Order: sequence, then C-alpha cells, then structure tokens
Amino acid sequence: RAVLFVSQDGKVVPHVYCIGDANGKYMLAHAASAQGISAIENMLGRPHVLNHNSIPAACFTHPEVSFVGVTQEKAEEMAKEQGFPLGVVKTSFKANSKALAEKEGDGLAKMLYNKKTGEILGVHIIGLHAADLIHEASNAIATNQTVQDIKFNVHAHPTLSEVLDELFKAAHVEAVPAKVPVGAK
Repeated sequence: RAVLFVSQDGKVVPHVYCIGDANGKYMLAHAASAQGISAIENMLGRPHVLNHNSIPAACFTHPEVSFVGVTQEKAEEMAKEQGFPLGVVKTSFKANSKALAEKEGDGLAKMLYNKKTGEILGVHIIGLHAADLIHEASNAIATNQTVQDIKFNVHAHPTLSEVLDELFKAAHVEAVPAKVPVGAK
C-alpha cells in the first residue's frame, strides 16, 4: 500500500497517505507515482500493496547502472536469518552480440535469489542501457515470479535483453515442483 501517514505519537492516521519524497522511502519520481496510484486504489476501496523492493533505480552515467531489490549484503543477511541458501549468478556483456556490435562489451549483471524457492531478491546491472534492461527483473519481483517462472522465456536475438536471459538460465534452484506453462495441456 502507499505509505500511510503516522502521527508524532506513532499511530496511523486513518485516510491520510504520504507519497513521494515526503515519506523518505525512495526519492524517485516513478516511486512517487506508484505510491500515488496505490494510495488512490486504497482510497477507492480496492486494496493494493506496493512492493517497494520492486521499484527499480538507475544512474544515467556511462556506463549506466541500475538495480532492483536488495543488495548482496542484505541478501546474505536475509539468507542467514531465514536459513536459506543464497544463489548468486553473474554474466558479462562481453558475450552479448548486441553489446559487442555497439562496441559496449564492458558491463555485467548479477542476480541474487533464494536457491530453495527461486525467489528473486535483487538484480544489479552495469552496462549499455542498464536502465532499460532492469524492468524485466523489476516486473518479475513485482508479480512474485520466480527464477523457474521466467528462465524459459524467449528473448529475441541479438538484443541486450539476452543479458538477463543468461542470468535467469544460469540460476539453479533446489528441487521445486514444475509448473504447467500457460496454454499447455
């Protein structure tokens, strides 16, 4: 849900919401927009919870930097506290045909995930169009997709999106029951 307004005595003030920079969560325009949408949905009686871990961030440098979810340090802490094995997979832009064609082979991507459940905890990208690439991971986290849910998605070749495809395919999850694909009989 959008961030609820809390009074000085620590109590939630009913029907008052606080979005954007004022709540101190994420000082990003797209985060404020998502919080505003969530607030309106709740005001209209349609419960909505915004997963702040699914909000991507990007630095428009050269190379670009983007991330979504938690840091590796936070993921390691979560794994230790919750008792699950942490998966870390990395790939390089050096193996990506589109990046090489653009003469932008310097770059890398990393995914942190729960090896028991396949839950994606975080994705970090440094490289060409990192700010555009992060959305597939962001949407996967927002919709609670696991590595198993997305590792068989097809990515056009040659495209930069194959960098994420390589991450997903490199992830190994402990015995998890297979899902029947949508449309399969």
